Amino acid sequence: MYTNSNPTVGQSISVSDKMEGQKQDMQRPGLEGHKGPVTIGEVLQVVGVRHPEKQIDIAVVSAIRSAEGRATGVKDGLPNGPATQAQHVLDRRTNPTLANAGPEPTLGTILAHAKDTQQLEKPVNLRDAQRITEAEMRNSPTGQIEPDGIGAAVQAAADYNVACGHVNPNAQ
Repeated sequence: MYTNSNPTVGQSISVSDKMEGQKQDMQRPGLEGHKGPVTIGEVLQVVGVRHPEKQIDIAVVSAIRSAEGRATGVKDGLPNGPATQAQHVLDRRTNPTLANAGPEPTLGTILAHAKDTQQLEKPVNLRDAQRITEAEMRNSPTGQIEPDGIGAAVQAAADYNVACGHVNPNAQ
């Protein structure tokens, strides 16, 4: 069961039992007040809302870049999109000439308007979740996704979208 404690996002989700094929009590894991399929941009924004001060590391950047790539079909994502902004945060930490470029943006700031980015309006499917989770795991120091991170949120959204019939479970 996917849960979170932020009142602006869905409180819980129980996805359909795949063996039985029965839908359980389901609550949409996206932003409160929204309906229909959960999109990639919305998932990113939810993570930013839940963890506005989260440390940006290479696993986070990779997950965001993968999400953008899945939404747009462009491997490197959006020019000046959230992944580029997150990468810039990492670059500032390693490059002394960029270190004094003003306050460092937070994950919450970077992902604050992701759902409003037209190119990220693609509904999340299981293949998106797999690819985004793999990107996060590949670049995580533990080789795992964070239970409340981007990969987990994308998986919950994909499960919800499939269970509600918003996306084809076999979509690529």
